[in-house]
Amino acid sequence: FWLKPPFRFAEVALVLGTMQPLFAMVSRCGLLLLAAPLASGSADANPLGKVIQLMDDLAAKVTKEGEAEAKAFAHYMEWCDDASKNAKFSIEDATKQKGELEAKISSFSSDIEVAGSRIDELASAIATAEKDVKDATLVRQKEA
Repeated sequence: FWLKPPFRFAEVALVLGTMQPLFAMVSRCGLLLLAAPLASGSADANPLGKVIQLMDDLAAKVTKEGEAEAKAFAHYMEWCDDASKNAKFSIEDATKQKGELEAKISSFSSDIEVAGSRIDELASAIATAEKDVKDATLVRQKEA
């Protein structure tokens, strides 16, 4: 009768309406009982301690690899930002150069038109001069 409590935990849990607090308390106590031998320090003697040690080692390895990945990613993002800025400046320069070249093209087009009309004038003057020479040659031939 000393070991028998006056009430049972299951009955208390049913009276409270749920079994969840009871399971939570039991699971916490179980974790404390499992962790107690680990605190003593001999991981080689305790297989669970070895598992936890392996998990800690793995966590450290993953953290180290994550930091290396973060550093590599930061370097990559810096390169991407530099490439993006360079491309932006190249586009701006090409746009400015395009405007300047279009202005030169229109200037040269008007120069071509002016030169074309000058060529027509000179061709007309040459044709007139040739006709005058031909007429003068005919007049001299008639006089001779």
